[in-house]
Amino acid sequence: MKPEFIYFDLDNTLLDHTSAEKEAQTAIYHTYPELQTVPLDEWLQAYKMLNHRLWIQYQKGEIDRHLLQKTRFKGSMEQLGIDSSRSEEIGTNYMMQYRNYWDWLDGARDALISIRKQYPVGIITNGFSETQQKKIEFMGLKEFCDIFIISEEVGVMKPHQKVFDVATEKAGVDRSEILYVGDSYSSDIVGGRQAGWKTAWYTAFSNAAEQNGKAGADFSFEEFPDLVTYLTA
Repeated sequence: MKPEFIYFDLDNTLLDHTSAEKEAQTAIYHTYPELQTVPLDEWLQAYKMLNHRLWIQYQKGEIDRHLLQKTRFKGSMEQLGIDSSRSEEIGTNYMMQYRNYWDWLDGARDALISIRKQYPVGIITNGFSETQQKKIEFMGLKEFCDIFIISEEVGVMKPHQKVFDVATEKAGVDRSEILYVGDSYSSDIVGGRQAGWKTAWYTAFSNAAEQNGKAGADFSFEEFPDLVTYLTA
């Protein structure tokens, strides 16, 4: 049975966050000599690991956004023995650079255009409100989507059920008639299933072991034409 409403995740589902993050970090690395005291790969790995841990803490409500933003650079630099006196400036500059590299994932825009012809569409995204709003504007998503749910504005992050409850109410259809398309198994697929929604798992950012070890999405795809065929055939 086809859904009556489709929600998409934003980062690493429509927008290539991973590439934008790496490009912005590389630009920052080459701007600040203190970062260059360690190899680029070492810096990227340290930042990625700490940032991931901090986002989990933020997701659980253990820290606020300001501590996350401050600590992910300062903490990564201190961990590597780098002078962190300019960490706040580096963090601010990173966010400015990050916006320079936003782009659609391959096939995502065309898929959204095709799907929008047959279904009402919305966006649900974790993240900081002002950043996600800028992405929505930059990508012209208001042309395609009817509803935008940003976790910070709800007060909790996916997979918290309140996010999905708010989205269900706004969609105006029964829970069982909503499909959520996302890349994060824990936030998008598990969260969607617990909300009584259908789910489509975008697996391009998952490795084979993750895909084999996790079941439960109604549909899995690695390339967007497959999602379009699934929904419009």
